Amino acid sequence: MGKTFLLTGARAPVTLDLARALKRAGHRVIGAESLSHALSRRSNAFSAFYSVPAPNDGPDAFRKAVGKVIEDEGVEVLVPTCEEVFHLAPMRGASTDRLTLWVDDPAKLGRLHSKVEFNTCALSAGLPVPFTFRATSPKELGSALDGIGGDRVVLKPEYSRFATRTLILDRDQARNIIPSISTGAAWCVQEFLPGKEYCSYSLAKDGRLLAHLTYSHEFKAGKGAGICFEAVSHPAIEDWVKRFVEATGYTGQIAFDFIEDDSGTVRALECNPRATSGLHLFAQNPEFIDLLAGGEGSGRILAPESGESAQLRLAMLVYGLPSIDSWHRLTLWGSIFSGARETVFDSRDPIPFFDQFISFFALIRAGLRGRVTPLEASTRDIEWNGP
Repeated sequence: MGKTFLLTGARAPVTLDLARALKRAGHRVIGAESLSHALSRRSNAFSAFYSVPAPNDGPDAFRKAVGKVIEDEGVEVLVPTCEEVFHLAPMRGASTDRLTLWVDDPAKLGRLHSKVEFNTCALSAGLPVPFTFRATSPKELGSALDGIGGDRVVLKPEYSRFATRTLILDRDQARNIIPSISTGAAWCVQEFLPGKEYCSYSLAKDGRLLAHLTYSHEFKAGKGAGICFEAVSHPAIEDWVKRFVEATGYTGQIAFDFIEDDSGTVRALECNPRATSGLHLFAQNPEFIDLLAGGEGSGRILAPESGESAQLRLAMLVYGLPSIDSWHRLTLWGSIFSGARETVFDSRDPIPFFDQFISFFALIRAGLRGRVTPLEASTRDIEWNGP
C-alpha cells in the first residue's frame, strides 16, 4: 500500500526525479517549497503543493508551516532534499511510528556540514582526509599555511556550496591574499591533493548503510556542481562511507567528495549531509524507493548498475558546451548528451521542462540583484552557514 511522502526542496532537479519515481511506485507525493519559481511546482507528480516561508526569513515559521502540511495531509515520510534539512533537523523529535523523518540530529548535521569539523569527525573514525585548518583572521591563515605542506593549498569558506568561492592557489598567491581575509570570517585551509575526483551519494539509517553509489561527473556548472553523472564501481569509497556512517550512527541522505591518488588511497574532501545529484542514479530503482518508504531491503547495500548515467540536458547546453576545449571533450560531451538519461523532460509530465527556463532566468535576475551567481542565488533563502 502506498504512503504519503512530503518532499521539500522542490527547486532541485533531483526532487522532481524522486517525486516522479515515488508516484510511479504508487505513493502519494506532496511538495513544499519557499521559492516561487521552483522547478517542480507544477509537476503532476505532486498530489498537492504548498508554498511555505523561506527558512532564512524565519526558521520557526518555516518549521511550523511544514508541520501543518504534515498534519493536514497525513504525511508518513518526510524527505528533505536541499539545505532546508538543517532548518528541519529540530523536528527530528517528532519522528514516530507513523511519521518517518529522513533527518539526523541538528548538532551532528552541523558538524558534518562544516568543512573543518567534518575533517575532525573523519579523523576520529580513523578515516583518511587531507590536512585541514580553520582560519578566522589573517594571523590564523598564515599559521595554517605554515602547517600545510605541498606547493598548493585550497582555501574555501567553512560553509559554502557548489565550490563557487573555492580557491586553489600556490603558497605565494595564498600569502598575498592574507590581508584581504576578513577577521571573523571562517575559512577552511586545506592541503591540495592531486588525483581523480569522485562523488558519492548514500542513504543510511541508525548507522547502517542501506544504499550507496560512487559516481563521476565530466562536466560541471561552475567549479563544483555536476551536470552529468555516471555510476562507477569503487569498493574503497564504499568502504570509507560505510565506516563513516557506522562511526557516526548516521540517519538520512549523505554525500561526499573524494580524491583518489596514484596509490589508490581515497580521501574525503568534504561532506554534504543531504541529497545531491547522485540521487538521479537511484531514482529509477524500485528497491531504493522501497527503502525510503521504510522497507527493510535485502540486507545487502543497494547499488545501481555500473555505467548507469543521467544528465541535466539544459545545463549540458548552457554550461557544458561552452567549456569544451578539445576534440576529445567534444566527443565526450556528444556521447553523454546523446546517451545519458535526461532527468527533467518526461512526456508524461512535460510542464517542468518548460518551467526550467522560467526558473533559470529568474535565478539570473536574482543573481544580478544580489551580485551573486545564479547557482548561489538558487540557495540563498535556504542555505545554512553555521549556528
